[in-house]
Amino acid sequence: MIKIFYRFFILVLIVLLSAVGYISTIGVSTNIFNSNITQEIKKIDENLDIDLKKVLIILNPIQFKINLKTVGTIIKYNEEKIFLENIKSDISLKSLLYREFSLTKINVSTKSLEIKNLIKFLRLFQKDPKIYIAEQVIKKGYLIADIKIEFNKNYLKLSIGKKRHIKIELV
Repeated sequence: MIKIFYRFFILVLIVLLSAVGYISTIGVSTNIFNSNITQEIKKIDENLDIDLKKVLIILNPIQFKINLKTVGTIIKYNEEKIFLENIKSDISLKSLLYREFSLTKINVSTKSLEIKNLIKFLRLFQKDPKIYIAEQVIKKGYLIADIKIEFNKNYLKLSIGKKRHIKIELV
């Protein structure tokens, strides 16, 4: 009877370690959370929509985090669209277990965006005179942005990188 218990225990341990190894190296691709994410985005603004492809989930047991990545996302506001290259995020398992705010970092990379279209997209969200002036002043240009957003209990850190081919004409 004890041999059967040991064999069963060893089999369960091997299966569990194999599953953790698979999820840690290859990951799991899913679209289960897409509808939840879309609903949360709709709570921000009814006209805002996001078209997510499959999300790749990779376990990081050393840092006790889950890494999420999706490629080819499209953000839509009314009829305007912003095409994103990828979105990466880290979720702390410890915070998730304690039901706290578990998102620690988001990295967003855009495809090459025409700045005029980006400004037009931003004006849909916020009717700010500075954005209107920027739309009038900036005539031509493209932007590839690597946006890094880091969350902490006390602050939010945002950094943007990679700009290219921007032409500004003063009227």
